[in-house]
Amino acid sequence: MNLRANFDFGFLQRDILARAASLLETGEGDRGRQVLSALRPEQIGTVQEAIIATEMFLDVHELDAALAAAKRANELDPQHSEAQELLMECRYRIDLPAIWRSESQDIRTRLERLNALASARQPAPDAPIHIVCNLESVGGSERRALNLQRLLSTRASTTLWSTTSPHPAHSQAADIHVISPGSAPVNGTLVLIGTFFPCDNWLQENRFERVIICHNLVGQNQSVVRRLQEIEDNPSHPPVQLTFPSKMFRDLLDLPGTVEYSPVDLAHFLRRRPHSESTSSLTIGRHGRAYALKFHPNDAAFFRKLLDLGHRVKVVGGSVIAPAFARDPGATPEWIKPGALDSRDFLQALDVFVYRKHPLWVETGGSVILEAMAMELPVVVFPEQCGCAELIAHGQNGFLVSSEAEAHDIIERLRAEPDLRRRIGGSARQTLIDLQHRQEPELLARYRGEPPR
Repeated sequence: MNLRANFDFGFLQRDILARAASLLETGEGDRGRQVLSALRPEQIGTVQEAIIATEMFLDVHELDAALAAAKRANELDPQHSEAQELLMECRYRIDLPAIWRSESQDIRTRLERLNALASARQPAPDAPIHIVCNLESVGGSERRALNLQRLLSTRASTTLWSTTSPHPAHSQAADIHVISPGSAPVNGTLVLIGTFFPCDNWLQENRFERVIICHNLVGQNQSVVRRLQEIEDNPSHPPVQLTFPSKMFRDLLDLPGTVEYSPVDLAHFLRRRPHSESTSSLTIGRHGRAYALKFHPNDAAFFRKLLDLGHRVKVVGGSVIAPAFARDPGATPEWIKPGALDSRDFLQALDVFVYRKHPLWVETGGSVILEAMAMELPVVVFPEQCGCAELIAHGQNGFLVSSEAEAHDIIERLRAEPDLRRRIGGSARQTLIDLQHRQEPELLARYRGEPPR
């Protein structure tokens, strides 16, 4: 009797999928990945099970395994539209480095052609500066636009524009003009903070002496190409410069341009109460947009461990992982809606700031990390493809960790040593003071069209 022939391999695969799904639903990404490692895609019996397997492998960033599961789904039903879409998504994610190289070359070619056509002229000393962004949300691009306007407005005629109605928090912080058919930037230097928003016909029709584009999202490479095409169609033929929020991102794309760290408002992000002296528990937190890829698949488990160790956890923008704690009987993180609390007030209530994101997300800058450093917080950062991590010297002005175990060990050390928290936090703020002292003259010259200093 052939026992192997009578064994139900499909049942075994379904059991693995069920156990992995249960773990992933509770935010136990690492344990879920470990369970999924036993899955054999070629033994999956139904197209729906293969689709579920593909989605879970993608969630935990096991791209080769996801591709194998997607291929199995297409073998089981070649006409299944969802299976076909998942197969394309798997191949796209695996091919991303090559896609980025190709897109980068397109940007470089377009930029060189555009600047070859540009008129060689310097803007007048009093020429206006227009900063444009979509300010309807609270996020890194929006903070960058506000920071730049605050800095430049003291030295030059600077107008901050939003392509849509701005978020109330931004309206309270700055004078913002909303672009409309009868009101749009014209003349002087145009500064585009990102390319994730449409600019309509004014970009192609209005005259500008120069254009500076902050390229700050890797997923917007094609948008940069389209934006350069629109500028090339402008009869005034302004020259275009690129800026990048980190050296990591500029090097990733291998493009010409200037690294420009977001100039955090150091007067606003200033600690106004002493550090806690507690050695019993710490308040640990992070903040950012409520976007799934801003969180690691194992973040819920990571936070759960911190809670088990007796710490308090506060998360702004954590609604996307909050369901993972739905059945937890004990303590859970405090969830805070983005924009509900001033970032300074949130950070001032913390003892330690932690940051990690999904492996699929490239954190080109990380202004939230800079704000935490300005608030004299020791930051614990998982540095993979995280731009601002390049400003952190491990053990001097923050901590760079490669595993949760290392992060927990450092946090426990910070718990036991209030002096260490103060020393690291003080060094973190001094890093930003020194950075802005170096960067500000170059930044002012760049936007005013003066020779480099």
